[in-house]
Amino acid sequence: MSPVVACLHHLDGESTGHAGAVLAEAGVTLDSRQLSAGDPLPAPEEVDGVLAFGGDQSVRDIDDDPVLAAQGEFLRTCVARGVPVFGICLGGQLLAHVLGGRVSRLPRRMVEWRSIEVLPGAAGDPVAGSLPAGAMALHWNEDGFTLPPGAVELIRPVSAGAEAFRYGSAWGIQFHPEVDQAGLEGWYAEGGRELAQAGVAEAVARAADEVHLPGQRALAEALFGGFARVVAARTVAA
Repeated sequence: MSPVVACLHHLDGESTGHAGAVLAEAGVTLDSRQLSAGDPLPAPEEVDGVLAFGGDQSVRDIDDDPVLAAQGEFLRTCVARGVPVFGICLGGQLLAHVLGGRVSRLPRRMVEWRSIEVLPGAAGDPVAGSLPAGAMALHWNEDGFTLPPGAVELIRPVSAGAEAFRYGSAWGIQFHPEVDQAGLEGWYAEGGRELAQAGVAEAVARAADEVHLPGQRALAEALFGGFARVVAARTVAA
């Protein structure tokens, strides 16, 4: 049987973008859960990996958000059991929080592309160790996170807080390597206020997308392809 990765969503549409395509091509079965719509979390033993996507919630409000709190406990349990976890933006922030990091609001919302510079800790890493040269990261977020105690920092920070880390069987990143053109259009449809808060004109943002979005597939293949191999290796070992 193929390994199963739970895909945890908060935004409408359940778009997995390049991440879903890369994982499916690697033979992974995707088990999508729309948490904000009431879908239950799987039991940790029901899945071989977890992919936690972004959302418009904030981990700063977790004490008043039972859905986010439950997801955090689920991620904590998965990491404790050695289940591979990959958290993106909100997912990475939530992962950092439950592992002992701190999530706080950035001085200014980010909607921009920034170059990726890997750190020595990424050498040999199965997920972040083989990123394509010249890769660019799309940020669309208002919160950032600090490294959890004991985590390995993988990519040089581009704003307040960390950019990417590994902790045991888990990886958390601040940027969006999964997003494709269709997913990005959905963000623009709902993101006028966010663009304004970031001080970025839509025309300027779209011009940058036109330059950098074609490179997203290669970045996704490196990150999510590596994650798929981690999931497959654990499945075989089990």
